[in-house]
Amino acid sequence: MNKIMSRERFFEDEHQIIDAAIDLICEVGYEKFSTRKLAARLGVSPMTLYNYFTNKEEIVHASVRMAYKKAFGAIQNDLKEYFEKESSCPLLAYVEIGRRLLVFSKQYPQIYSLVFVNFAPCSDLSPFIECYESTFKNVLEQLVDKEIEKELRRHIYLFQVLVAALVHNIHLGWGSADESAFEVDLLLAYEKLLKPFERYFPACSGHR
Repeated sequence: MNKIMSRERFFEDEHQIIDAAIDLICEVGYEKFSTRKLAARLGVSPMTLYNYFTNKEEIVHASVRMAYKKAFGAIQNDLKEYFEKESSCPLLAYVEIGRRLLVFSKQYPQIYSLVFVNFAPCSDLSPFIECYESTFKNVLEQLVDKEIEKELRRHIYLFQVLVAALVHNIHLGWGSADESAFEVDLLLAYEKLLKPFERYFPACSGHR
């Protein structure tokens, strides 16, 4: 890895570093993560890592982004059924995103904490945000009454905030929150905040 590499090989090795960094962050947490420990895991000297990244923060930034990209980049294909099938209600895509956020918090608990609990400055939520923005764009395309767009956006935002709080409670072990209760609360939030808008989507007729 110390030799001069082609551009293609450079990116191949960069991804290898990121994958190892994600695993290490999940094992030891952000505070105990270091380039020294990462280099030891990869079997290289710490200086080798600086051929690819400027500092620890840049590695963590790239690792958080990649973890969210893996989780919420892949979901885009899964959400297509809510927008492409005539029998599927597009608003239900937000329920699926909520479920995926809970799965992510369990699959990558340290990275979830880094972003939603510790709010580290090197964290990057852009893949997660892009998922929501892409979903709203697809929902808006099927909205038959554009005049209620602002109100719908507000209710979607409230739904997102509530779901994030539910996941947060489970992650921190607050109260009696668990996965079964989460599902009940998730559907209840949909019932109260988003279901009233189903009448503005032709595909939602079977979900009223």
